[in-house]
Amino acid sequence: MAFSIVSRGILRTSREILERNMAATVGVLQQTASPPPNTPISHSDCHRLFLATGGHMCGHGAQHSLLWHQMPTAVVQAVRQYSKKAGAAKLRREVESDSDSDSDDEFERRRQKMDSKRSERGDSAFWRRKMRTLHRILDVNHDGVVSFDDFSLLAKRFSDLGHLSPEVAAEFNDVIKHTWEEQFGEITPYNLVTAEQFLTDLHHRLNDKKMAKRIGRFLPYLFKAVDFDHTGHLDLEQYKLFFRCLGLTEDDAAVSFAVIDKNGDGQLSLKEFVHLGRQFFLTEDDSKISKMFWGPLVADH
Repeated sequence: MAFSIVSRGILRTSREILERNMAATVGVLQQTASPPPNTPISHSDCHRLFLATGGHMCGHGAQHSLLWHQMPTAVVQAVRQYSKKAGAAKLRREVESDSDSDSDDEFERRRQKMDSKRSERGDSAFWRRKMRTLHRILDVNHDGVVSFDDFSLLAKRFSDLGHLSPEVAAEFNDVIKHTWEEQFGEITPYNLVTAEQFLTDLHHRLNDKKMAKRIGRFLPYLFKAVDFDHTGHLDLEQYKLFFRCLGLTEDDAAVSFAVIDKNGDGQLSLKEFVHLGRQFFLTEDDSKISKMFWGPLVADH
């Protein structure tokens, strides 16, 4: 009996508290601007409110208009704003995800393109033919391999012409020595470079940016060695002297000079000489006149 009395008292107290809270809520709702009565609420608004209130403040059908009338406009707008932000955030995450994927794809495409370019440099049959031609010229003693002795003998031929000052001749020998060490390694009688090894080493150098910049740094010394009148230009006779030092014929010199003397003025400047000599190493375009710089190319294998 006592328990029943206590239970009724608790229920009565809870009901009074609930009624006071409801009265306060109605007062706030009446003070808040809201749409005209019976303004229909869309299903999407109802769904937002249903989610925002934990499923306690929205029914279906006819209850929509009652709910809209009772809910403050600020609350409805807040729910809509929340929904928009949530949707925008989701869209942003999807876009960023796609963007990251696109970025990765673009990076991979660029990497493959760069790798492709690197692999193409020095891979053409024409370029390999040019390098075999140069290997034949550098093989001064004609034993089928290039050694440092071949380099030294070739440098001596140009120095013995007597047109280089002692200081320039010393620089020339240093450049020849450093070129060998950088390109082919240590200086020993056993370091013999075959034609295939020559092509492999030059292919590596061609695809190394720092090393590629130093290709042909010995060329100015060859020019100065045959520029016996020190005019800064080579004519056909001086170009023939250049070819004799290389072990090539004067007829080869005449043919090559006719090709590389592009403007037909009968002279090659130091700048033109170095440019053509370097292009022989660097270009794979068989239409370039630089292909004749070191004489006629060897026959295709």
